[in-house]
This record gives sequence, C-alpha cells and structure tokens, in this order.
Amino acid sequence: MTIRRSSGCGAFKSAASFFVIFIFFFLLLFSLAEAKEPVENNSTDQLIKTAAEKKLYDDRYWQILMHYREQTIGVESQIDDPAFFLSQDGKTHPKAELEATIQTLFQPDAQAAAPYICKFYARFVWLKEALGIPADCFADRTCPEIDQISPRAAYLIFPTYFMNNPSTLFSHTLLAIDTGYTNKRLSNAVNYAAYTEGRTGMSFALRGLVGLFKGYYTVTPYYKKIQEYADINQRDIWEYELNLTPEEIRRMIRHIKELDLIYTDYYFFDENCSYNILFLLEAARPSLHLTDQFFLAVIPIDTLEVIQNAGLITSSSYRPARGTRIRHQVSSMAPEDVHAALAAGRGETPPEDILSRPLPAERKIEILDLAADAVQYRFVKEDIDKKGYQQQVLAVLNARSKLGQSEKDIDAAIPPPPDPLLGHKSRRASLGFGIENGDAFMDTRIRPAMTDLVDMDYIHNQGAQIEFWDIRGRYYPEDRRFALEKFDALDIVSIAPRDVFFKPYSWKFNTGVHRKPMADGKDKLYYRINAGGGLASPFPFLGLCYAMVESEADAGGRLEDNFALGAGGETGTVLTLTPCWKSHLYGRAVRFALGDAHADYSAGWIHNFRLTQNNQVSLEFSWEKSHAKSVSLMELMWHLYY
Repeated sequence: MTIRRSSGCGAFKSAASFFVIFIFFFLLLFSLAEAKEPVENNSTDQLIKTAAEKKLYDDRYWQILMHYREQTIGVESQIDDPAFFLSQDGKTHPKAELEATIQTLFQPDAQAAAPYICKFYARFVWLKEALGIPADCFADRTCPEIDQISPRAAYLIFPTYFMNNPSTLFSHTLLAIDTGYTNKRLSNAVNYAAYTEGRTGMSFALRGLVGLFKGYYTVTPYYKKIQEYADINQRDIWEYELNLTPEEIRRMIRHIKELDLIYTDYYFFDENCSYNILFLLEAARPSLHLTDQFFLAVIPIDTLEVIQNAGLITSSSYRPARGTRIRHQVSSMAPEDVHAALAAGRGETPPEDILSRPLPAERKIEILDLAADAVQYRFVKEDIDKKGYQQQVLAVLNARSKLGQSEKDIDAAIPPPPDPLLGHKSRRASLGFGIENGDAFMDTRIRPAMTDLVDMDYIHNQGAQIEFWDIRGRYYPEDRRFALEKFDALDIVSIAPRDVFFKPYSWKFNTGVHRKPMADGKDKLYYRINAGGGLASPFPFLGLCYAMVESEADAGGRLEDNFALGAGGETGTVLTLTPCWKSHLYGRAVRFALGDAHADYSAGWIHNFRLTQNNQVSLEFSWEKSHAKSVSLMELMWHLYY
C-alpha cells in the first residue's frame, strides 16, 4: 500500500509536471506568435486590408500626392503621364492605385521594390506612417539622395510681366528652396512649364489653349532662373519667404522627386505654371486647400493672393532686373557719361580711356559699372559671342578694379515698384453712366482679367494692357433698350519705351466684337481683328508717347460685301500724373480700301483715379466717326475689382 501510495503520488507528480511543461511550451509558442504578428501584419495583403479599413484611398494626403480632383462623377488625377501610376486604373481609381502602390513598395522582395522607393518616396514615407508600420520594419528601404537634403527655407518667386512672350503675359510663379547656402542665388528653383518644342505664333497659342503641350516640373539652380527672367527678359523679381517648416519642406521635396520627368497636359488658362505649383505647397502642408479655389481660369497674381490669404507669406524682397538697374543708372548720370559707358561696353573705345579723363573717381566708377552691365546684358541677349564677351568684360573690369570700392549701392538705391500683393484683384466689374450724342445711357462691364493702359497696378510706369474676355453692355432708358456694346476676346497693348540702351518695339493686338456706325447710319455689331506695331519714347511732362501703324480686318452682315480690309495708324501718350491718377490721350485713323470702302477716325482722353486698393473711377471723353456719322461720348465709370 505504501508502495502504491508512493507510486500513485509519483504518478500524480509526473502528470502535474507534464501539465506545467505543457503550459510553459504553450505560453512560449503563444509569445513567439505574438512576436511574429507585426511581421505577419506587414504582409502586403494585411497592409492592403488595413488601408481599406482606414479608407486611406480617401485620405486628404493621398488625394494631394496623386493630384486627384473631383469630377461630375468620381475623381480624376490631373497627372496625365501613365508612368506616374502603378495601376492601369490609377488615374481615376484612388483605391486601385493605393493597393498597387502597397503591393509594389512593400513587397517581400526588397531588391524588386528598390527601384520604386526613391521614385515614389513621398508615397512610401506617408504609407509607412499611415499604416502604423514600426520604424524597424522595412528600415533598409530608404532614399539617401533625398534624406540627405537639409532644407532651411522656401520662397515663392514671382517674376513680373513680360509683354513680349505670350506664355508669360500674365506673369509666372515658381519656388526656390534654400538648403543653407549663404547666397540665395545658389538655391534650387522648382519650376513648372510647358515644353513648347520651339513653336511660336498662332500654332503656339492654339496648342496652349487646348492642352496640346506637355508640362514638366524641373529643378534648376535659382541663379539660372534669375538670368532667364531678370537678365534676359528684363523682368523684376519678387521673392516671398514662406513659413514652411524644414519637415514640411522635406515632404514637398519628396513629392517633387515623384514628379521628376512626369508630364501633365498644359493649358494656358487653368492647368498652368501657377496652378501646378500649388500642389507642391499642399504636399508640404496638407491642411492647405489651394487648388480647390480655382475652377475656370488661374492667373499667377490670383495664386499669389491665395497663398497670402492662407497665411504662408512672412516677408517679401525685391530683385531688380538688369534692365531696371541699367535704366536707374542712366537716369542718374550725365548724358556724356552714358555715351562713354555705352562706347566702352560696345568695345568702341578702350575702357582704360575712362581712367585718364579729368573726372571725379566716383563718376569714373559709375561709367565703368554701367559699361560692365552693358557688356553682360549684350552677352545674355546673345548680341556677342562668349569670346567677345570675355575680352570686353575683362577689359572693363580690369579698368574698374583700379578705382576701388564705390560708396554707392546701386541696387539699394533703386526704388522698388509697388508690391504685387498690394495691387488690385484681377477681375473687374464696372458700372457707369454717360451721354452719347445727347442721349443718356447706363453702362455695365465685366472683365475677368486683368489690366489696361490707365491702370496703376501690376506693371509699374509701363504702357501695358492685357484684357481678356472683356464684355460691355449699354442700357438706354429713353428707348428702354439694352445693347451689347463690345466683346473683346483678347486686347493686348505693349508700349515699350526706347532709349540709348534698349530698343524694343511697341505692338498691339485686338480681336472681338465691336459696334460702329454703318453706311445706313445705324450702329451695328461687327467682328474685327486689329494688329499694329511701332515705337515709343518717354518725354518730360508729356509721358510715354507712342506711334503705331496698324492693319484691320472687319466682318459683318451690314458691311458691303460682308467684309472690310484696311490700314492706318494710332498715336498717343500715357501719362502718370500722380500715384493715383493716370491718363491716356490718343488719336486713330484707319482707311478701308477693300470690301466696304470707308474710313474710321477716333480720338479720346481717358482719366483713371485710384480710390482704394480695389476701387477705381474713370472719366472718358471720346469721339468717333465712321461712314460719315460722328459719335461724341462722355462717361463716368466706377470699377470694382474682385
């Protein structure tokens, strides 16, 4: 019995020991399974399941990274390059693109995933965080070329208007990213622009309107963009510092990398340079809603305002163009000194001759500084080759080095024009009343964009007019009659002053529906295309005076043979009387010899007064004669910019 009890107790103890061992191994296996669970959860199937549960395909940041915009039905990416998508349906199906991205970037084979990590680094970094993947998982999947960038600041760059290039009539915006260089010129410039394949003229305009150009994001040294805009095209540059943090700028850089060599269809009026830059700012700070604020048309000055309203801009600085610098130097120098600088800059006289002149040292410095700027300007305009440039600029700089440091800072002395942010908004609605040949009328006018010759904003002290889709209607109370007065699809005028250094040509182009007296004495609508060119020069007290020759083609049912072809000219002056008062005096005559043979004569004097930033008042006196009927008009209008 004792033996039995002992063996029974031993059996019990053995069973208990076995049970303990079993529990121990069970707990050990369970803990190992728990340890393996994060890895199993990082399988692509599990990650796709997690993404679906979190609805990451609807996440704001995913919409930004893929450039999705809501359509009437569903969404569509505004990226058109198939290489940007990992799913065949990725352009219109965010969920399909998200699943394909996870399968590609988080596949078990690290070597197979490697080519896609840097290419789609913004997606990878965001998904790893959004899916809650531990930092030590996929730790070998990095992009050193992006991670090693240490951004310090970002700037919005706004080159002002360049009238002689149709693609930049409404200006341009780009970004500059400062990575710690002491000179901002060494920053990286991020630009979006159309690849135009060298096309110009009507083909260029038509293709840009219907999206037949491909637009690309590019990254180049900022000093090259300064050379392009400020040195070659004579465009002043405004630089606006943005309050983006270094981490936000890193997010933007990762997205910029994803857009490398990726194209979108480029449209002049909506999907253009300024609009596509907004996606980069949203990628940096996804709480921003910049692109949703535009629908039919996007003008750079409007995007500048939207960025300011979003609280992104902290400060601004002005960078004068080389042409602005030269004009300022010329304005403060004696005429004989200007001619001496011009001769030295052209290589007509040795720069050393300036040193031997009986002049104060500061005047010699001014002459040689202007000569150096003239040589550099001639080079960037390709008026001289590289060898000729090197010879001339070295000769000038060698003479200049013998005079020491100047007491004047030329750039600091140049008065900056009004900051574009202080200008009026681009769209305008107008209401007025007037008298035409003794009959009273009320006038209404809508103009989506953006400035005219008597405007005092945007293009400082320049004769520039850019009017787009300007429609004007008139109501005559006595007859209870409303009539369309005119519709200008496009009206551009560039009155560019000439001087001893710069020899630009002035030009104009107008197309749209206008109204004038016909042979039966009644005012009727007709369609016209008018173009002209000429010269302009500023004169003291007279303003910017100009003269142009022009040609015109008219078409309409009230014209004899339904058309009229003619030629003539216009002369006038644009005068800024005060910072808030500008006027335009003009006279015009056109003789039509083919089709409906007749002559048109017109003259006018327009005054514009700036009341507030977005309110102006104009007073116009005009006279017109066509088909032997004269029309005299006086009108007062109030303009509201919105």
